[in-house]
Amino acid sequence: MIKAIDNKTLQNQMWQRERRAIALLSSLNYRTGELSSYLHDIACGVSELLEVDWSVLTLCQQGFERVLASSVDMGEGEHVYSLHGSLTGTVIETGHSLAVEDANQHPEYGEAPEGYCAYLGIPLRIATGEVIGTICSFHQQPREFSQEEIQLGELFAERAATAIDNYHLYEQQCQFNHFLEAEVEKRTAELRAAQAQLVEQERLAAIGEFAAIIVHEIRNPLTTMIMGLKLTGRQNSLKSS
Repeated sequence: MIKAIDNKTLQNQMWQRERRAIALLSSLNYRTGELSSYLHDIACGVSELLEVDWSVLTLCQQGFERVLASSVDMGEGEHVYSLHGSLTGTVIETGHSLAVEDANQHPEYGEAPEGYCAYLGIPLRIATGEVIGTICSFHQQPREFSQEEIQLGELFAERAATAIDNYHLYEQQCQFNHFLEAEVEKRTAELRAAQAQLVEQERLAAIGEFAAIIVHEIRNPLTTMIMGLKLTGRQNSLKSS
């Protein structure tokens, strides 16, 4: 009888936790440009659902992890740590979720932050299959993580990975748009300069043509006058002789 009551209590707790998870996921609203706030909500949601002391989201690159969001205040500045020998490094290396009841008793998985024992690390995997970071949850006391809790964490990790990937795509699109705008401005300036040069060439050509016409028009009367003067000079020479 007692066991049946315990099972029922456990089922109620899981049902309530699932309801809280659904409510939290429904309340998450990611919009481009608000990534940090969105990831912070995910970190806090994971800590609340799993009932752990601390959860962080990290971006992992070139052997280091950078904290993107934390459920507790970590102070000002950027927080970057080496993955070597850490629990998170194991998650990145294997590409699978890792639950450790007491990291102090299982050093083969890596070291936990000072003051923490239990660890749950879940990889952030984007659509291409690449693991770009983790959701890590720490607890000061040893504790087990059930399969249901791991699945809840993986659900939030999927949301976080999608948001980060979309944000990076958005940044790339913005950079590409800026490049296109700069290229269009450059080409437009070159076209305007070419048009101005063409207009100037046409203007100079028109001036040259007009000058040639003027010279021609002036030259014709002068030629006639010169011929007349020469003829007059010859006639005067003949009269004199």
